[in-house]
Amino acid sequence: MARMILYLGSRTVQAAVGVCRGGRVRVRRLCGAELPEGCLINGLIADEARLGEALAAFLRRERLPRRQAVLVLGGGQFVSRLLRLPHLPPAQLRAVVSHELSAGSAAADPLDDYMLLDRDAARRTDTVLATRVEKSVLDPYIALAHTLGLRLCTIDLAQAGLIRLVQALPEHSRRTFILLVFEGETFSASLFEKGQYKYATRGRLLHPRGTAESAAEILQKVSGMAQFQKTGANAPALTDLYFGGAAAGDLAVCAAGAAALQLRCALFPPSPHVRLPAGWALADCLYTAGSLMP
Repeated sequence: MARMILYLGSRTVQAAVGVCRGGRVRVRRLCGAELPEGCLINGLIADEARLGEALAAFLRRERLPRRQAVLVLGGGQFVSRLLRLPHLPPAQLRAVVSHELSAGSAAADPLDDYMLLDRDAARRTDTVLATRVEKSVLDPYIALAHTLGLRLCTIDLAQAGLIRLVQALPEHSRRTFILLVFEGETFSASLFEKGQYKYATRGRLLHPRGTAESAAEILQKVSGMAQFQKTGANAPALTDLYFGGAAAGDLAVCAAGAAALQLRCALFPPSPHVRLPAGWALADCLYTAGSLMP
């Protein structure tokens, strides 16, 4: 059955209706719109009334289905850690994840979850992406979804969808690269080593996008990640810097600096495993396409 993915960024909403079968994603409909400024701030709903009005109008205008809906969120309110843990039954693994996330955390009413990234049968270990968010962050979103008539299957983390997408595409299984995804002045930077997720960080630009000053800010982040990647034992060479999120202008101003770091610079490439409507590029719908991955 097709699902409707609804991604809420700080300034935009994007929806995808599609299915995933046999590791291949088919997006039947894809659309997006700007949100009123100030509705969402760092993953928190700041103006519920205006956000609700904007989303209701978007759903009506695009005639989007309300069933089998997945709400995709991001922002600094979600705390994620990559953990390598002994192989355990799911209930015990969840308890260990919560214990690890509680170290140094003062969350009043946390919600914890994890995504299995890799299983090492020989060492009997699991690598998981563990994520924590306070219940008070999600409750307004759940109430908003109810008001909009959405029948939620789940709430997904934008970064988790991105990871599932990259790790499901066989053409990236031998590539070591950094993927930058932009929205407004903010961006996420994710490191993948031979197609496997290693870590991510967020940044906010102080200078306008597309300028030499913003390129310097971006490349400073990239350089730091490149240095981190080199510290690993037998670490493969970092070869590519990919851009997503309507980032052609950012790519243009960063190309020379990326070359100086010995990185090929390009928009995230299309894939034969992801079929999109005409006029759309995979680089511009990474979170929504990824959230269709199981």
